[in-house]
Amino acid sequence: MGKSKHFQGDPVFGQLVKLLPKNALNEVIREQEADKFTKKFYTWDHLITMLFGAFTHCSSLREIETGIEGFDSRMHHAQLQHFPGKSTFADANQKRNAKVFEQIFNSSYNYLKQFLPDSCPSHQDWVKDLFLVDSTTITLFKNIMKSAGRPAGDGKKKGGVKIHVGMHHNEDAPSVVRLTSSATHDSQFLKNIDKLPEGSILVFDKAYRDYKRFNEWNEKGFSWVTRLKRGSQVSVQQDLEIDQEDQEAGVLKDQHVELGHSAQKEKVICRLIEYQDKDNNKFQFITNDFQKSPSQIALIYKQRWQIELLFKRLKQNLQLGKFLGDNENAIRIQIWCNLLADLLLMVIKSGVKRQWSYSTLAGLVRLHAMNYINIKELLKYGGKQRGINKTAQSQREFDYANPP
Repeated sequence: MGKSKHFQGDPVFGQLVKLLPKNALNEVIREQEADKFTKKFYTWDHLITMLFGAFTHCSSLREIETGIEGFDSRMHHAQLQHFPGKSTFADANQKRNAKVFEQIFNSSYNYLKQFLPDSCPSHQDWVKDLFLVDSTTITLFKNIMKSAGRPAGDGKKKGGVKIHVGMHHNEDAPSVVRLTSSATHDSQFLKNIDKLPEGSILVFDKAYRDYKRFNEWNEKGFSWVTRLKRGSQVSVQQDLEIDQEDQEAGVLKDQHVELGHSAQKEKVICRLIEYQDKDNNKFQFITNDFQKSPSQIALIYKQRWQIELLFKRLKQNLQLGKFLGDNENAIRIQIWCNLLADLLLMVIKSGVKRQWSYSTLAGLVRLHAMNYINIKELLKYGGKQRGINKTAQSQREFDYANPP
């Protein structure tokens, strides 16, 4: 059977890889000396191999090896120079410093963020200022990275890796990421958040209690919204008036308070809002914002759910629960490469007008990864023949290497 006339240009995987700023990434590789003493399997080859595994849901080194071998005639689109054997791949995952993949992700984000959405479909002006913070923990298969809690009943204790993330609400992609053992307290991540524009609104859950950091953000002009942690010492300074509209929305209390007990060095002056939702669940929010209505503060905190959706799509669509190596370095490399794969998918998703769910998009990429289909036309027309049968000119219109 001859090659279909509808299949032209690069494979879908090659189109995704070409979104990466290769010159900038090569500079990162040189600065990190990641290819020093390397004879064949260079860092770029390593990166492409890991991305192939992420997009195609390979769950083992052998699957990736045989998968690449099966498509060797099509891998040149991704500029892959060396097809790794299983042992070479495993050695690279163990020995090549994961720091270079962290820098590759950061450099890619700094370039690709221009293609992410810069606004949200909301009538609320404050949505564009939201910066969401949270973490997720992945339990490992053995005691590699220190975990919190007690050992299991059999006396064995498994390790865990914690992914700390900060992201702008409108971009829906992480801009600040740190990987630690699961035993690391969430509040340690807050020191990494210091380059936000004035007027930003930070939203995070009650695990991030750090009064010193709250006061620093007050001085920098940042607003913050979180929940009151159980056991916090609260001194009510003033009860604020609640209008009829906020009462109907579920606001029970609005108070001017001071957090911290008398012997504590750091205290925080803030606002405490008690809110009850439609299911009669009660929440206590604290914030340094005294301008917005209490119902708006509750709505701001509700936007934090978006970062939970990020963790959900990473775990369910990019095989983050199945690691390819049994050492910390390999685990870190895989996480950084999966975060990069997620970033590329989000760029593709934002580049088409038609609304696709993330899981459907990831499934289409997995199924057509090595097919010569214009990914933009596939997403635009849903795979109908009239959408795929386009000229090379239509492919050039989807050229992220040359932004408008």
